[in-house]
Amino acid sequence: MIVTGNHYETPLKYIESKMDERRIEIEQHLGRGAAKDYSEYQKLCGVIQGLEFAKQISTDLAQRMETNEDE
Repeated sequence: MIVTGNHYETPLKYIESKMDERRIEIEQHLGRGAAKDYSEYQKLCGVIQGLEFAKQISTDLAQRMETNEDE
């Protein structure tokens, strides 16, 4: 990813970077054992799964857009 100051190569790269940041925050929180109970742990694991799914959709969209530009 190309980052120039606060500018990202594409809007999708910005979104992906924010999803990665949030996933890392949650993983660190869980890694510290900071989940107050099993319910919170399950919720945060679900958030991580959702972020990974959204990132995959974003990656697929970027690839489709790139393919369309090449045609």
